Amino acid sequence: MVINGVRHWVRVVGELRSGTPLVVVHGGPGGFVYDFERLTGPLLERLGPVVYYEQRGCGRSDRPDDGRYDVPLLVDDLEQLRRGLEVPRMVLLGISFGGELAAEYTVAYPERVEKLILQGTGLAGPLTPSPWAAGFEAVAASDELRTAIRAAAAGGGPSAVWEVVDRETTDRFLFHQPEVGRRIRELWEESGLVNTGELAAALAKQRPRPAPLADELAALDLPVLVLVGLWDRNAGVDPCRDLTTRLPNARLHVFHHSAHFPHAEEPEEYAAEVAAFLAGEPAPG
Repeated sequence: MVINGVRHWVRVVGELRSGTPLVVVHGGPGGFVYDFERLTGPLLERLGPVVYYEQRGCGRSDRPDDGRYDVPLLVDDLEQLRRGLEVPRMVLLGISFGGELAAEYTVAYPERVEKLILQGTGLAGPLTPSPWAAGFEAVAASDELRTAIRAAAAGGGPSAVWEVVDRETTDRFLFHQPEVGRRIRELWEESGLVNTGELAAALAKQRPRPAPLADELAALDLPVLVLVGLWDRNAGVDPCRDLTTRLPNARLHVFHHSAHFPHAEEPEEYAAEVAAFLAGEPAPG
């Protein structure tokens, strides 16, 4: 689909008119949905129509000719996707950064979102900073690497840390089950897709929001499901728990054998929790 002048890769599974579609909003920034589509998608497709799409400049979507990336434009891309699909409302499943984007869309278009699912998204702010730096320290294999991580975090922030860690450390950071990490790596290589870093670099230059996103989301009485792995060192359990507490109509589910990708590490439990939420079943006591 051509959205705001950029050709976006979109895949629809199921009949859109058979129910409110579940739209998967990938993370990164700059990631893609290839692995989710293959590992977890088939389980969710049993629940109703599913829409996979990749953001501008990401995955199989084209890069914008003008090089423009910003959150308001990404939100409008998502709105133009909805209009192009001719659906009145969506259920958004936002993964990591995709959760922030899904929350931004929900605040901008609350009447268009039936339910919201945030996976590994704590909506970090001044009082709830992301625990990623401490997480990288925890999984580092040597004192030398820990020292390099601390120096990078102090001098350049998240992007600098990602530049000093090796693949082994990154996989320990992202995955709790090594065999799942290897499988996702295989799918990434199979896809031939890469995160160019272009979107992340552009978003890093944006001015901070005038008001915390969590505050604006908390003003909406919208059903929200917050999902996080117990070993998620990126979002962190505490920020996800506290976000759930802030929101008026939210529930939290913690996966005990997962890190940042519970959809891949515990797919059956993941699909069951999403199914219960979509069906309106009460949260387990």
